[in-house]
Amino acid sequence: MILFTGIIALLIIAFYLAMNTANVYVLLSDGMKLRTSVILTREDANELSNFFTDDFLARDETLLIGLSNQSPYIDYDIVAFNHSVSLEWMWSWPWEDVAQATIVEEVPRIVGSVITEKRDQIREGGLSANPPEWYKAQYRVYLQRVNGQWKIAGLERTMIFPKPSPSPSPTPAR
Repeated sequence: MILFTGIIALLIIAFYLAMNTANVYVLLSDGMKLRTSVILTREDANELSNFFTDDFLARDETLLIGLSNQSPYIDYDIVAFNHSVSLEWMWSWPWEDVAQATIVEEVPRIVGSVITEKRDQIREGGLSANPPEWYKAQYRVYLQRVNGQWKIAGLERTMIFPKPSPSPSPTPAR
C-alpha cells in the first residue's frame, strides 16, 4: 500500500511538473515575442501586463529604452520580424508559486525601412537603411504565479551570442 501511494504521488508530481512546464513555455514564447514587438513597433504595450508583472514592466531597461526617444528602432517602420525562444531549462515545484527558467531568445530577421522624415540621413551616412539587428541572448527568467496565472517577474541576461561572421569561400585551384 505504501509503494502504491508513493507511485501515485510521483505520478501526480510529474503531471504538475509537466503542466507547469507547458504553461511556462507558452508564456515565455508569447510574452517575449510581444515584448519584442512592443520594442520594435512601439504598439500594444498594454497587453504586456498579461505576461509580465507590473513591477517588472516598471523596471525593464530594454523595454523602457524601446519605448523612449532613445530607441534604436524609433527611426524605422518595422513591418515584420521573426522571433524564436528556446527553453533550455525550467524548474518549479508543483506547490510553489515561483519558477526559474533559462531561455535563448533570437530575432534573426527584422523587416523595415527608415521613416520618411529621416530618409535624408541615409544619404548623409548618419542612419542605416536597415533596422539595427537584435542580439541573440540567453536569459535566466524568474516567474511568479499571480492569481493562479504564471507571469514573468524578472529577466537576467546571462550571455550574448556573437554574430557569426561569414567565412570566405574557397578559391578554386587552377
